[in-house]
Amino acid sequence: MASSRITPEFRAAPASPVRPGARHATHHPAPSRPRTRRQPAGGGAGEGPAAQAPRWHPFVSARSRILGWSVLLLAAAMATSAVATHVILVSRMNARVNAELAHEIGEFRALAARRSVTRDTRPDSVLALLRARTGQAVLERDTVLIGVINGKVATVSGNTSPAAVGSNAALLARWTAVSGPASGTAQLAGGPVRYRAVPVHIAGKPGRGVFVAAVLTGPEQAGIARVDELQLEVGAIALLLGAGLAWALAGRVLRPVRETTDLARRITDTDLSERIPTRGRNEITELAVTFNRMLDRLEAALTTQRRFLADAGHELRTPITIIQGNLDTLTVTADDDVQTLAIVADELTRMNRLVDELALLASSERPDFLRPEPADLAALTRSLAAKAQALDGRPFVLTGVASGMAVLDRQRITQAVMQLAANAVAHTGPGTMVEIGSAVVGTRVEFTVADYGPGIPAELAGRVFDRFARLDPRRTDGTGLGLSIVAAICAAHGGDVRVTGRAGGGASFCLSIPVHPPAGRKEALT
Repeated sequence: MASSRITPEFRAAPASPVRPGARHATHHPAPSRPRTRRQPAGGGAGEGPAAQAPRWHPFVSARSRILGWSVLLLAAAMATSAVATHVILVSRMNARVNAELAHEIGEFRALAARRSVTRDTRPDSVLALLRARTGQAVLERDTVLIGVINGKVATVSGNTSPAAVGSNAALLARWTAVSGPASGTAQLAGGPVRYRAVPVHIAGKPGRGVFVAAVLTGPEQAGIARVDELQLEVGAIALLLGAGLAWALAGRVLRPVRETTDLARRITDTDLSERIPTRGRNEITELAVTFNRMLDRLEAALTTQRRFLADAGHELRTPITIIQGNLDTLTVTADDDVQTLAIVADELTRMNRLVDELALLASSERPDFLRPEPADLAALTRSLAAKAQALDGRPFVLTGVASGMAVLDRQRITQAVMQLAANAVAHTGPGTMVEIGSAVVGTRVEFTVADYGPGIPAELAGRVFDRFARLDPRRTDGTGLGLSIVAAICAAHGGDVRVTGRAGGGASFCLSIPVHPPAGRKEALT
């Protein structure tokens, strides 16, 4: 037993009915903050919190990004088309209106020029000239010719009522004040118009007027607005259909990727025999084929490794047994020989333990490592406490008994808890109490083994479940695999094991496993 003056070191329990694992003991008070570590079974069959793959978010997945970019590009294309169509229609309307206004103003000037060169047809007044143009012109349906004299509408073309034009006093005042060609927009009773106005004056004749050519733009603007609405409606429908099509196509293209992910999860819990189905000839199919070939290599490597470990364990046990048998038959008299034989025997025993534990860790990777069945938790807990009493006769106190049933391998759970109990015995003084208990917490059952020993420093607690981990290289007792086996058994059940410090000193190990394994793991275990 270590002295209280020793420096922190990594210790393993001596040989016992249960092979203990390595653990660090120290004189310093144990921390109250828990340190958790989950060791993969067999170094790769399970996953710890740090090794778990991050869960994808629905808004950052590849499928959602493909959908987002597709919708964005489709929306940009439709918006560009709508803006271009609107600009073209407005440009055409403006060009037509400008051409119509220019034509009417040109016709009026030509009429005035013809009447002024012939005395017989020379207009006798401004009013006569305005009436001559507004009365004789053959106009487009949306064109209106207006004659204004002294701020009033004197004549209007077609069936348009002068009152409908003259109701806008401000517009009439603006037209009356025209001293040269002018253009603009206005609002008449029939709707918005674009106009051009030129002053009218006949030499030698009294009076001054204004000739106005106006084109109603309201109907054409309404038509353009309707086209815009139709484009918006059609674009929205096309955008929804395109989004649905992009989502479906992205899902179809990415299906092999999802199958690869699902297969990787199943392989973690079972074996390497499954493969991704391949279809077609494209980049995704090439990815699936490459992944399948990688699985072939991994399966071959793991099979070779397991076969080697099994063969090595078998071949090593035979010479160890022969050497042990021959040592037992030797008779020596010298004290030095007795000591030498004792050292050799002890090392052979340790080597035999190491072979057994390596074989156990290797088998923890296999799907048949566990034989789960429904177990009564209360009966199992009491059985664990009774078995622990046989370790070295010290008091084992039952602190809690879980109730109900759980699907687990009773033999493996017993092996793990007895390993923790033997570890507690190895690191506490004779007669020191060790606590054993169980409890159901949510959907998990927790088996705890706590002692009142020196405890484990917080900075070293995360390493106690590593294989062959020795925090103090000077120590040679133990194999350094006991707590790794505990972690492997937990991982095989879909659980984990953690160690925490106790306020009064000592360490508490908690083995936590699901009461009912997940569906995928349940199929693998059965």
